Amino acid sequence: MVANKKEENDSAERVIIKLPKSLAAYFRNAFAHGKRSEFITQCILEHKHQVEIKEMEEKLRAVVKKRQK
Repeated sequence: MVANKKEENDSAERVIIKLPKSLAAYFRNAFAHGKRSEFITQCILEHKHQVEIKEMEEKLRAVVKKRQK
């Protein structure tokens, strides 16, 4: 994962995530210690990016509708 300057200065914070036992066991087996945080971070950043894209698309659609009237 490539970090920009803002992420380099951002300190880590512990977060508790509640998962079903079977999923938690899979998660521990699938990802080595230290890689779990990277995986969760990547998933959250992807989600954030997708939400931002969706919001931009909605704004653009609104502008296009306004211009067509």
